[in-house]
Amino acid sequence: MRAASSGGGAPFFVMDPLASDAPTDAFLSRRVPLAGRMRLIYAPLGDDAFSRYTGGRFRHFRQFCEGVLEPDSVALDIGANIGLTALVAAETARRGRIYAIEAAPRNFAALTRNVFEHGASVIRPIHCAVGPETGSVPFFDHSAFGYVVARENMTSVPSTSVPMRRLDDIADEVGLSRLDVIKIDIEGFEQEALTGAAGILARFQPVVMLEFNSWCQIASYDKSPRRFLEWLLATFPQLHIWRDGRLTDVRRLGVYEFLHLNLTRHRCNTDLIAAYAPDRLARLEALSAQGGLAGLRRRLGF
Repeated sequence: MRAASSGGGAPFFVMDPLASDAPTDAFLSRRVPLAGRMRLIYAPLGDDAFSRYTGGRFRHFRQFCEGVLEPDSVALDIGANIGLTALVAAETARRGRIYAIEAAPRNFAALTRNVFEHGASVIRPIHCAVGPETGSVPFFDHSAFGYVVARENMTSVPSTSVPMRRLDDIADEVGLSRLDVIKIDIEGFEQEALTGAAGILARFQPVVMLEFNSWCQIASYDKSPRRFLEWLLATFPQLHIWRDGRLTDVRRLGVYEFLHLNLTRHRCNTDLIAAYAPDRLARLEALSAQGGLAGLRRRLGF
């Protein structure tokens, strides 16, 4: 493991995926289906989310990766948890680079072990939270649902201090010269993370997959989901729902219809795909067109 920092800020940590010193008794493990095959995966002891894992959760993420990544692509996996999404992405970007960024210390230990055990040398784990500024933040370490603790909640939520970095700073420090995809799932803190990525968003114009979780936005940060949605629409010319292997244009739905779907049918959790140019989504659009009744009719020649 090595520490890195810039401008005297708090260090973050990049773990060599070929060396893991975490004790084996710190984990639970079992074989689970992932990216088309069974894998032995490690998770922190007491990880309830992992104990309920069945494999279906990442099927649509694998389709996304196949639609937007190339074998030599570079991606940022923000909120990488124990490394499952990074391992899925590495199946497509097998000659590229996946920077797997995770704030929770116990998840990060499992992430580095999973990368090591599966020989995924294209994955580079980084330990830190991401946000609009450099420093340190309180973090609630809670399985797959950990989050940066808002200052006003510090006295009521148990937390541990972790380094926070801007994605722009991380990109500079690792010498990023290409960026194709950002996947971000950090329990309602997505806007803050993207604010700290303004430079790389403008420079590389990557495809962004993010979780829109209205419950987390309200409960953890007292934020307006509508304001966040309007910010996304103002920032990205392309904004789509990615669900069941299909893209749905958010602009065509409208703000009210999207929020109604998110709060009712999607149970507050919607995966969104954002991009600057439609050509970045061409293959994903083609995959989307193959799904559903319309795609079935086309394949049958009707």
